Amino acid sequence: MTTPYAELSQRLADLTALEEVVGILSWDQEIVMPSGAAEARGRQLATVQVVAHERLTHPRLAELLAGLRQDATLDATQAANVREAQRDVVKAARVPAELVRALAATAVRGHEVWVHARKHKNFQEFAPVLTELVDLAKARAAAIAPHKPAYDVLLDDYEPGMTMARLDPVFARLKEVLLPLIARVRAAPQPDVAWLRQPVPAETQRQVGEAIVRAMGYDFTCGRLDTSVHPFCGGAGPTDVRITTRYDEGAFLGSLTGMIHETGHALYEQGRDLALADQPVSRPRSMGIHESQSLLWEKQVGHCAPFWQAHYPKLQQSYGFLAGKPLSAFLQGVNYVDPNNFIRVAADELTYPLHVILRYELERELFSGTLAVRDLPAAWNARMQGYLGITPPDDAVGVLQDVHWSGGAFGYFPCYTLGALYAAQFYQTAVEQHPEIPEQLAQGAVEPLLGWLRTHVHKVGSRLETDALVTAATGRPLDPEPFLRYATAKFTRLYQL
Repeated sequence: MTTPYAELSQRLADLTALEEVVGILSWDQEIVMPSGAAEARGRQLATVQVVAHERLTHPRLAELLAGLRQDATLDATQAANVREAQRDVVKAARVPAELVRALAATAVRGHEVWVHARKHKNFQEFAPVLTELVDLAKARAAAIAPHKPAYDVLLDDYEPGMTMARLDPVFARLKEVLLPLIARVRAAPQPDVAWLRQPVPAETQRQVGEAIVRAMGYDFTCGRLDTSVHPFCGGAGPTDVRITTRYDEGAFLGSLTGMIHETGHALYEQGRDLALADQPVSRPRSMGIHESQSLLWEKQVGHCAPFWQAHYPKLQQSYGFLAGKPLSAFLQGVNYVDPNNFIRVAADELTYPLHVILRYELERELFSGTLAVRDLPAAWNARMQGYLGITPPDDAVGVLQDVHWSGGAFGYFPCYTLGALYAAQFYQTAVEQHPEIPEQLAQGAVEPLLGWLRTHVHKVGSRLETDALVTAATGRPLDPEPFLRYATAKFTRLYQL
């Protein structure tokens, strides 16, 4: 006889399969789908998501969960699986199917409109569908938790348990330290980084990047590398993890650091517990934790000396203009604080949090009703000037630069900076426990760092809630101070402050 837990597991596995179908359809939309198929793809995605919603809200699933929540015979992993499934079911049960369908279809249309608007540098093309997406997100938030601020509900989708009340003091602390530090860096003598703009063919960039990605441990038998308008990591579970990048022949570092970043995401996915891959308990804990993995590899590892001691000689062979450039000069270029950079994904560690805080503040105001969609470009430009001292010359490098809003992903942006904070905690703890990590990286070996992450983050999945996971790994919950100490020391050294 099938036990209640076994029946639950099968139902959850079916739901995971539907989520994976959505993942492949979404990847295809970004990479190979002809633009004329957008309407049909919207219908397909909406149908799959409605089917998933119907299964998630099926009375039998709720009945199984109600019984299993009281089952004292479940082990810790099974109990966590029930907890995570219950969270999904409660949210889904409160959102009408017609709203699920409208959100899915509008997100597909929104993406196509955004691509066109970004190409033509015209926010007003995008504003009507963005207004629809904001209104739909507000309706969904009201359905899930009518007595909570809408933006707190949206934050919880990506970072369970996170609220504006908790984020605000963290972001205030970052601004308190980073704004004056950025000013000191900009006032210091600037390194010669003209070589950063040396032209490099896209195919050469691809070959170099792929070699680095392989060296980091990315398994190409369970993944692939493609190009897209906006780099991302997608696919369908830990055995089908797909990463993308984009190439600018006049800015070769962008594709390389982007590939390292997306590989960090991919290593997390490929490192999940395969025995539980079709269950909620195996899922990455949160988007902030997911970003911690990409930013740990991109910044804590990929922007520092030990990693490049192993890989820089190979880079010099591929890029002849680096042949006479010492590693110290290369590291100054990799970590260059460009005073004229408008793009979040190209930002350095000091200014990156300000790019995120700007977006967080605008989203918070959109959902509180104090900012209208039509006023976003002006508000965006004003904050860019206030925080970074620059004003975007057009919408493409300003308010239209990110893909997230085109898919209705409101509340996602804070996860990037939360990820940077978690990354600093994880990396510093790993090195404390394994002092040989820097020397191993200098020799081209990703172990024991990758092994530590597999044990303390990847395979843990969602067995533990976020604060418990971070505390188990590092001894304390979210703390901005390790990141601030790391960034202050690093850039004080690089710029001889």
